[in-house]
Amino acid sequence: MKSPLTGREMKLMSEPSTLNYRGKQYNVNHHFYLCELSNEQFTTTELDEQNLLELNKQVKLDFLKQFTNIEEKINIASLYEGKDKQTI
Repeated sequence: MKSPLTGREMKLMSEPSTLNYRGKQYNVNHHFYLCELSNEQFTTTELDEQNLLELNKQVKLDFLKQFTNIEEKINIASLYEGKDKQTI
């Protein structure tokens, strides 16, 4: 992708980042293009979607952690009320 400021090709980069979602902080890899002359960061729609997928993955993992037991198995009964207690 070319920089809208300089017209030169930019490097595709990623770096660890912390995002806040509903009062919780999540560690994700943030993907962006870096204009080396201006040191500005740019994204495309595709990179924005990828960054949101990274956040969504972390939120889902955090949600599932509340249903896991010591053996790292999910208690299905805690997900579905009234079902027999089974683990996967």
